[in-house]
Amino acid sequence: MGDIIQAICPCGLQSEAIFQGIGFNYYETGYAVEPAYCDTCGIVTGKDISKSFSKCPECRRKMKLYKDELEATKEEQHLIPPYINYQEAKEFWHCPRCKQETLRFESMGCWD
Repeated sequence: MGDIIQAICPCGLQSEAIFQGIGFNYYETGYAVEPAYCDTCGIVTGKDISKSFSKCPECRRKMKLYKDELEATKEEQHLIPPYINYQEAKEFWHCPRCKQETLRFESMGCWD
């Protein structure tokens, strides 16, 4: 189960829906999505965290995962993968478009 989130910034950046988390097929596929950004292209999208290198769909450079900005607590370290509530973890995040800490994640719903 996971959350459907969207990255929104006052500068005008608005991501597509990001299906964050894992679904029922996770234990078969290992596919888990978390939001990531490309500072070169100024985009935010969902990327599979099971891959060691996620490429930007536009410029093909390495994307940075937002989850890497947070340290997992001891309780979260045993979860595979650890669940992150981006709305509660931090109020504002890095915006790859305006390069300010003004980006927010908004909930759009849940998925299985």
